[in-house]
Amino acid sequence: MDENEEMVEEEEEEEEVRPAWGGVERPAGGSLFVDTGRGHTAEVQVGAPFKETIESVADEAHYGGYFRVFLNGNEVINPEDAPESIEAGQRIVITAYDKVG
Repeated sequence: MDENEEMVEEEEEEEEVRPAWGGVERPAGGSLFVDTGRGHTAEVQVGAPFKETIESVADEAHYGGYFRVFLNGNEVINPEDAPESIEAGQRIVITAYDKVG
């Protein structure tokens, strides 16, 4: 096999596909799903501003400004601690914030 044939074979390789939440196969990059609780998810774009996007998703999920955010299993307590943008492979969950008293 000569160099040209090797290059053609490399170009023909398929894009890596990663499973998203719910077992749906999706191409790497592009978007991911945020679990908004109550059995619902919201699709968000990779590269979008994290804080603004999560606030928008929480608003659309009718959390009324009271919600908790978990990133890869850890709670993000302060918005300042959140990453700048949404990245491929992140697991983001929004849950209700239990107000006491």
